[in-house]
Amino acid sequence: MIKIGRRDAECETGCRSCSVRAASFCSAIPTQDLSILASSRHQVQFGRRETIVREGDPMLSFFNITSGVVKLYRSLPDGRTQIIGFRYPGEFFAISAIHRHTSTAEAVTDVEVCRFPKSRLKRLMNIFPQLQTQLLQMSCRHLAQSEDQIFLLGRKTAREKVASFLLRYSREPSQNQNGNGRYVNLPMTRTEVADFLGLTTETVSRVLANLVRENIISIGLSRSVSLIDIDSLSKISGN
Repeated sequence: MIKIGRRDAECETGCRSCSVRAASFCSAIPTQDLSILASSRHQVQFGRRETIVREGDPMLSFFNITSGVVKLYRSLPDGRTQIIGFRYPGEFFAISAIHRHTSTAEAVTDVEVCRFPKSRLKRLMNIFPQLQTQLLQMSCRHLAQSEDQIFLLGRKTAREKVASFLLRYSREPSQNQNGNGRYVNLPMTRTEVADFLGLTTETVSRVLANLVRENIISIGLSRSVSLIDIDSLSKISGN
């Protein structure tokens, strides 16, 4: 029988009350075994714009996001960068089977993660084989998103790209949606959106301004965007 100390009991309580557990890989662990999950992780916080891991660093841990938004990007020797993805609460980054990080992870907002050292994650998988199935399913979703992104970058116009991005982000469970995905609060800058979409900041701003003039969206304070006409936005996106 596993004895639970005070700190472990507090961690287990945190796992039970975690708002993203149902959407996370750890949902594969039965509720009665959360003490084992809690003893395998460390809760870590990162401030806005703080680097979490760097491209090329040894892969020592697996990260599961419980709050905030993380961007993943790769760099060239001359300093040019490309954002290759964003990760949201309930999602993970850093695949344990790889020896070095293939991208840099940076906190777009204040971020809290559960960090699992590789040895502890391996132990969890040995105890709960269903974790591997859950991670595979989530990895497949990330792969599908990457395929969508390749198609978007290679074939869509600037207008289609921006519309696709707004729709995709509005569907994130972490968004404080007004019950129907019509409101989003973008934490990333327009430059980051442009980098992700393979556009210039000026182009993103121009497309957004046109969508506002057409009464398809409205833009408020703190990068909040209301999707007024989702049907039109969907048609523009080509989806």
